[in-house]
Amino acid sequence: MRKLFVLIVLTLLGLGFATSGWGAAFTFSTGLPDGRMATGSQPSGSSVVEIESADDFVLPSQTTITQATFYGLLPTTTASVSYVGVEIYRVFPQDSTSPPSSSVPTRANSPSDVAFDSRDSTTGNLTFSTTLLGSFTVANTVLAGGIHKLPNPTTGGNGAASGYESRFDITLTTPLVLPAGHYFFVPQVALSAGSFLWLSSPTPIPASATPFSNDLQSWIRDANLAPDWLRVGTDIVGGAPPPTFNAAFSLSGTTATVIAVTPVNITAQEGVSFNGPVATFTDSDSSQSSVSNFTATIAWGDGTTSAGTITSGATFGVTGTHTYADEGNFTITITVTDSANQSGSATGSAAVGEADALSGTPLTINASQFAPFSGAVANFSDTNTGNPASDFVATINWGDSNTTAGTVSGSGGAFVVSGSHTYVSAGTFPVTVTLTDDAPGTATATVTSTATVASVPVPAPVHQAPMLRGLGLLALAIALGAWGSLLLRDRLAPRQSRN
Repeated sequence: MRKLFVLIVLTLLGLGFATSGWGAAFTFSTGLPDGRMATGSQPSGSSVVEIESADDFVLPSQTTITQATFYGLLPTTTASVSYVGVEIYRVFPQDSTSPPSSSVPTRANSPSDVAFDSRDSTTGNLTFSTTLLGSFTVANTVLAGGIHKLPNPTTGGNGAASGYESRFDITLTTPLVLPAGHYFFVPQVALSAGSFLWLSSPTPIPASATPFSNDLQSWIRDANLAPDWLRVGTDIVGGAPPPTFNAAFSLSGTTATVIAVTPVNITAQEGVSFNGPVATFTDSDSSQSSVSNFTATIAWGDGTTSAGTITSGATFGVTGTHTYADEGNFTITITVTDSANQSGSATGSAAVGEADALSGTPLTINASQFAPFSGAVANFSDTNTGNPASDFVATINWGDSNTTAGTVSGSGGAFVVSGSHTYVSAGTFPVTVTLTDDAPGTATATVTSTATVASVPVPAPVHQAPMLRGLGLLALAIALGAWGSLLLRDRLAPRQSRN
């Protein structure tokens, strides 16, 4: 038996997360034996060549297989079962490391080179019981020695065989956790005497069993043909047209509930109520068949969440109602939960368009030259009465080559732009005020107010004695010194004459 051990480890790791998604019971069956074909399927032994027979099944979602049943032909009623194994293969070319050789007509739709996972009775992860159902005869067989490589694979089979029909009931004590996909089921049985033959079932699968599209026929190989496989009917039995065979087996377990949510991208306008579909969904649990089984929540991407309304139709749907306060692009998350508390989510988008229409009213501004002005410069109205003042940006061109940011106040669609400025010249100035919605908004409006700036009288200049500096001060000192000398001399002269 060949195993891809890495894949087995990954599958066992999958057991940890699969338990959170248990949902509906899973069953599959190809029907009861039809007596047309029996194929060898046994492990290798001291005097036995390994033979593997395979038939396919499909899993629409992750499934945990816990039990299996298959039907075989035993050569005698006294043949005891010493070994039972179950292998799971995927469809070629998965788990196949090299191109197919020239040993077989085709590998299309065949099992892969190596097993995806396996269980067997010797390791203790599989237990089994057998039930003899009575004598049974098949019209044809493929036995050890009847599996040939090209150029002569077609032998017509090994002919009819009789024995005792037996049902094998398997319990997988370590379940097989399989992702959604197309698989082949391969049972192998070792007997104390003789060879086990796996019995065929009707083709196509009857409605009383579990028919599915793309049902592939049975394949077989032995150790000498591996890794290739031959089609039991088309390649070995042959004919015009060649027959196809299924093999009699059934599987049961639990399918993980999958709620698949498909978002519906929406468009809306800010300030205008949106009401419509936001998603469709399906639930793999067929028991969840009514809108009353589901609830939905919608996170609108703007920090608000509301309950969705479930609708029915070709698929279930979710509708919602919401008003976006501002334009922009938002990510919507829709979560659907069923009555078994299983959930599924998806994200969509909301493109919210601009709904603002702005208009302005000019004001007359009175200011004085050199005196700081602070006050309203324009009024604006907005058709979207839900927008706050914080959604807007204002600029003021004061008409004297100076531009500053304005302050926006107001609500309910009525806003005032205010600013501060000091004019250094008197006169009349056009004050251009622009109000713009913040990004990604595109609404804008411009209005021109008038500023009348009064002049301030300039006082007459005060004349002051000139200040002397440098040589002027020196000359003044010399002159004062000379004048002082003359006064002193005049006073001293009479006294000298009296003497």
